[in-house]
Amino acid sequence: MDGTTLVELGILTLLGVYTLREQTDLQAMSFTLVAGLSFIFIYEAIYKWSFYLAPFHLPLPPTEFRELVIQLGIAATILTGFANGFFRLKKWTLIWLGLFIVLYVFWMLVGFPQITGESYYRQVIPINFNRDMTYVINRGTKFMMYLAYLSLLPPLKGFKTGRSEISNSKTI
Repeated sequence: MDGTTLVELGILTLLGVYTLREQTDLQAMSFTLVAGLSFIFIYEAIYKWSFYLAPFHLPLPPTEFRELVIQLGIAATILTGFANGFFRLKKWTLIWLGLFIVLYVFWMLVGFPQITGESYYRQVIPINFNRDMTYVINRGTKFMMYLAYLSLLPPLKGFKTGRSEISNSKTI
């Protein structure tokens, strides 16, 4: 985890606590922490799975499979926020998840390059990435996932703009 992830978690924490401020302090903090943990672990689970593409490419070794199951279990805790009505899927959630998928598939098609300089797959799209470009695509995919998680939070009530209150709470 690098500095950008810590900044994302900090913003998610501040907005989570703020948007859930009408709940008890325990609920606001707990569900904000659930959102942050779920965001980190779902990305890490997808990233880990991408090295193996099990069952299509390579089988997962038992230790890697164990870690993947733990990561998926922690990521699934986001469902508690949906069950309690604190999180909702919105149009923007689906847009950010769609952009995440598109960018992640692109990353796989260019060989899934890593900042170490190695690629894990045959390039379908022949673009050679340097270390900085690889870092940007990695951060870009994580940022799209982050924005999807951010959009799950309740809308910012009482936050005035020049026209009207911010309200992107169209639920699906």
